[in-house]
Amino acid sequence: MEMLAAKYSDDPEKLLPEAGALESARAYREKKVKPILAGIVKVLRSVYHAYLDLASKFDRLQSSYNREVSKNNTLSDRLGDVVSENRALRNVADDFERVSRAYGPERVAATVEAAKRQEQAEKEQKRVVRQRYDRVSR
Repeated sequence: MEMLAAKYSDDPEKLLPEAGALESARAYREKKVKPILAGIVKVLRSVYHAYLDLASKFDRLQSSYNREVSKNNTLSDRLGDVVSENRALRNVADDFERVSRAYGPERVAATVEAAKRQEQAEKEQKRVVRQRYDRVSR
């Protein structure tokens, strides 16, 4: 394509040869002008196809870029949420350490275990009630 483009980029005076002394306009057109125009059309078509390929590639890349920017924004928002959550959890951990130091680690651990057992018992009780209700409704 580049070779053809360079070939037809010359000065038009050099590109079109002079008509012969006894050559008619029709013969000149058929033998000299039409082949040159066919070559120019060929170059233009190849340039147009290259343009279409580049335009579609550009569109694909731009949409891909926009998707990545959107993902990046989503991740940035999520990171902000995680940082806030982390800060809150650090405050809770600091409070737990203060309570543990004030009441002693054994007493705090026993209280936490008792609370866990109570939550588990309540959960089991709700499950049993739900099962009874399901059996009755059948």
